[in-house]
Amino acid sequence: MTDILKLTRDNKQLIVEKIGNVLKNSGVAIIPTDTVYGIVCNGEDDLAKTYIYNIKNRPENKPLIAFVRDIEQANRIAYIPQSSLNFVCKRWPGRNTFIFKSKIESKYIVSSDNTIGIRIPDFDLINHLTGIFPYLASTSANISFRGSTSSIDEIGTELINNVQVAVDAGKLFGKESAIWDTTTSLPKLLRGKVLFVCSGNSCRSPMAQCILKHLIVNQPIDVISAGTSVSKNSPSLESIVVMREIGLDIGNFTTNILTADIIDSSDLIFAMEERHKNIILEISPASYDKIIVLNIPDPAGRDISYYREIRDIISDKIKTQVLTRIKNENRDSK
Repeated sequence: MTDILKLTRDNKQLIVEKIGNVLKNSGVAIIPTDTVYGIVCNGEDDLAKTYIYNIKNRPENKPLIAFVRDIEQANRIAYIPQSSLNFVCKRWPGRNTFIFKSKIESKYIVSSDNTIGIRIPDFDLINHLTGIFPYLASTSANISFRGSTSSIDEIGTELINNVQVAVDAGKLFGKESAIWDTTTSLPKLLRGKVLFVCSGNSCRSPMAQCILKHLIVNQPIDVISAGTSVSKNSPSLESIVVMREIGLDIGNFTTNILTADIIDSSDLIFAMEERHKNIILEISPASYDKIIVLNIPDPAGRDISYYREIRDIISDKIKTQVLTRIKNENRDSK
């Protein structure tokens, strides 16, 4: 029978010892993280990893993610490119998983192309566990291809009853980590959120949002847009018309005002002009290394032919600048 333990400040050490003992004996545990609930085991234990695949009905071609304690521990199992080190360190610990070339051979952790996905969660319970093991093998606590879980109740008995221990920490953040591929010269987003920012969120940014969504329709990337000074609830008529000319519809789009929450939850931010970048930084100074300026003029107040010109500029910028930061693959952690 599964032990379900409620995590408190007073019993954290006891829970760490309990999970540690389970994992040392080829067991698996459901634990909270700084994103969603996950299933973990000793990353060097092939028997335990195989068991995770069986109880989740997980395809064997989808590697598990390695949890580590710090960058030094990550360096022991992966080649972290010097060119990406600053990018990685700014996002760890936290809700970012990075794909590196692997230094080790590890069943179900290292992919067929010799890469390994690693994360340093910003969660004290996991930090204690990664101090016991060289790395943990992890995946989200759900049956494969079902939604990730932000509470114990969402996980379901068919999974909970197949683990040795489960830890209940209440409601979690509820969104999986972003995933970045750092095996190329420029880190590329495999899973996460892309934000476009303009002034009124009625012309450029909704067009950009729609075009990018159309191009990456099957990828696990959320595309949103917002404006720095929104004055109406819908796109301009000219924007709607020129988008319909290329078979895309933004008629039902609702404008959004830019907020700190929107900025902070985004992994890549594309500002239409330098002034938009400056406003983003005023709201959230820590977001400076997420922002790329596209330098696209504002068509507001101009005739429809100019909207067509701006639409085509946006489409070209997405293909030449935006898609260079997004990888057309998916290493799913579900």
